[in-house]
Amino acid sequence: MSKEQTVFITGAGRGIGMAIAETLAADGYDLILNYRKEQGKSAANLQRFVASTRNVNVRLARGDISEPRDIQEMMKKLRADGVERIDHLVLNAASAPFKHFMEMTRNDWKLLFNTNLSGNVTCVQEIVPLMPKGSTICAISSLGSRRVLAKYPLGIAKSALENLVSYLEVELYDRDIRVNGVCAGIVDTDMAPFLQELWPQMHQRYENQPRRWLLEPREVADIAAFLISPRSRALRGTSIVADLGMLLEA
Repeated sequence: MSKEQTVFITGAGRGIGMAIAETLAADGYDLILNYRKEQGKSAANLQRFVASTRNVNVRLARGDISEPRDIQEMMKKLRADGVERIDHLVLNAASAPFKHFMEMTRNDWKLLFNTNLSGNVTCVQEIVPLMPKGSTICAISSLGSRRVLAKYPLGIAKSALENLVSYLEVELYDRDIRVNGVCAGIVDTDMAPFLQELWPQMHQRYENQPRRWLLEPREVADIAAFLISPRSRALRGTSIVADLGMLLEA
């Protein structure tokens, strides 16, 4: 049964984004699911999800989060389609080159910050006017914000994103919109094999320890679901670290 609340999720077509969509649909939220392009795995995943989902309303919203005009046009279409209220926003979309900082080009920097910082801010600017009191924003971050990972410039963008969480919480407090984040550890998505090749020593180290260290996407989704629920009402402007204890051991 629908909660009669709508959640907008950016980058919802795969990995953590899809897990959040599945979890929130099961919890009864109506969904608006963003994806970047019509062709590809994300679009196909979302079409299957829409076809298989019952009891809640699911809309698809195509738009490149790195392009402000795309976001504005996406929201214009949603409003024209009758969307007048969005109760929760999950900022999950991410994109970045995997290379050393000494190799970063001007286009690499543009990709890094347009998607992961300015794009998120544009989403907030466009969606907050549709959010009633009691709404929430949840940003998905990663451990690159807290530890140095080779060829992972996304880490500094995620640091900025977590700082943005704090600033938005203060700025949106008078609107009664809560803002929090999830800093996720290494997640077992379709990117996991690539990351294993990127960081072989780290993978070997953790695989030889007894502690479980690979998060399931649903585990991150469960935290996001908690953060948008009233049960997390005491949390404001914070980013929860969900890493299965990876940072506890040197």
